[in-house]
Amino acid sequence: MYCSNCGSEMNDGTCMSCQRSLPPTARGKIDLRTGLMLAGWWRRVGSTFSDYLVLLLPTLIIYSLFAELDGLEIGALVALAAQGIYFVKILSGTRGQSLGNRVAASRVRDATSGRRITLSQSFKRWGFVGACGVLFLIPSVVSELLAFLIIIVDSFYPLWDPRNQTLHDKFAGTIVAVA
Repeated sequence: MYCSNCGSEMNDGTCMSCQRSLPPTARGKIDLRTGLMLAGWWRRVGSTFSDYLVLLLPTLIIYSLFAELDGLEIGALVALAAQGIYFVKILSGTRGQSLGNRVAASRVRDATSGRRITLSQSFKRWGFVGACGVLFLIPSVVSELLAFLIIIVDSFYPLWDPRNQTLHDKFAGTIVAVA
């Protein structure tokens, strides 16, 4: 197994290089391609819930300001873009963790190397989810239903995927590993 922090080999849950240990609650399957312990579905749910709980107030403030100035659609687009900037910047950073990932003790990593993800991967990852958000803004039952179905399938996909990847992980070439 390899350290999700520096990529060095781990011995009994402790990294040989940076001396980082897996949290005592770390349980999960080891990804055969990268050697990292994959985050399970509930850990991912906890991370997502925590992120959106933390982002709720700033998003509402941004939405309210821009909706008052330019209309509801512009407010929603600017709020969605602000969330995108947060996720793209923070997930492509050195830790590869959002605040929700820190709470859930997980990191987003490259699916082939296990190293930190690039800015491009981070943008693709968020772009998939952001595109679903834009579909909700189109005043059509078909687009809203399509967005809803994509989000449901994306959310539950890790339950039957061998690497616990969502559709947005597959699109961006990422995995979520235990930190």
